[in-house]
Amino acid sequence: MKIVVDAMGGDEAPKHIIDGVILAARAWVSTGVNHEIILTGDKDVVMKEIERCGGRDLCGNILRLEHTTSVIDMHESPADAWRNKSGSSIHRGAELVKSGQADAFIGMGNTGAMMTAGLLGVGRIEGVQRPTIGAFFPTARGRSLVLDVGAVSDCKPQHLLQFGLMGSIYMEAMWGVKNPTVGLLSIGEEDSKGNEVTKETNALFREKKLFNFAGNVEGRDILKGTTDVIVCDGFVGNIVLKFGESVPGFLKARFKQAAESSFMTKLQLLLAKTGIKGVFKDMNYEEYGGVPLLGVNGVVIIGHGSSSPKAMYNAIMVAQKMVDKKINEVIKERIRLS
Repeated sequence: MKIVVDAMGGDEAPKHIIDGVILAARAWVSTGVNHEIILTGDKDVVMKEIERCGGRDLCGNILRLEHTTSVIDMHESPADAWRNKSGSSIHRGAELVKSGQADAFIGMGNTGAMMTAGLLGVGRIEGVQRPTIGAFFPTARGRSLVLDVGAVSDCKPQHLLQFGLMGSIYMEAMWGVKNPTVGLLSIGEEDSKGNEVTKETNALFREKKLFNFAGNVEGRDILKGTTDVIVCDGFVGNIVLKFGESVPGFLKARFKQAAESSFMTKLQLLLAKTGIKGVFKDMNYEEYGGVPLLGVNGVVIIGHGSSSPKAMYNAIMVAQKMVDKKINEVIKERIRLS
């Protein structure tokens, strides 16, 4: 298995990227796994970081460098950068997957550029109308996958139908959820609630019966874990995602304020520290590594710009699992049969 990593993408690249890559490479060595990580980026810069981590011995064995001449910055226009920076680390990563020289591509840099790389560089699976990005949310029952969270802002019912199908496949194959339930995010549980697209989509889900559709779900149902998969358009999904990302910071601030209000409150919080840390761990994006771009003809993982080495490591493990589980082959077959 060959996994490409954009070594130049992210707020703390290449430092945090290489730190995470070395962690994954060492883990593979310790377990006898014979995989390869291809690093795209400025060869001299990347090599310096590898040496800083004491990873020179991994080069030529588990690590391989692909020199590129440019970087797509975090705030560049994705479309313009894709057209004008064909020598970028993101561009090269997509090319390697497209040509069959690699099985997966991971990037923590410009999210729009990574989506463009997946769509235009890697290409869509035949029959997939729109690829989708999914994001995990911790719930009272474990975790739920929300999609789309930013790839497609304006969706047709057929797009949402395919999102539900791909999300269901992902939850079953990757996380062992048998016959995962799929909910359609709306403003009410009744089939008659929602805008015209939502009502048409609900009817289409019930007509096609491509997955275990549980009906409409409301915003309050996401964290309850009412369904394993929640489907919505990328405009709504991205708002939900960004709101969710703000919750841990808000709770930490409130806990701090409470601790400063009285000695007894501070003592109570200290006694509950272990449990509180567990809650925050479930809400930490680092635990999931990155989000999958489903529907493209290769495994593509898009990570947070501020990803830590731990997030990078976990993204590599997710990519490895997606390739092992042959997620795309399953999606191809189910899309063909639909």
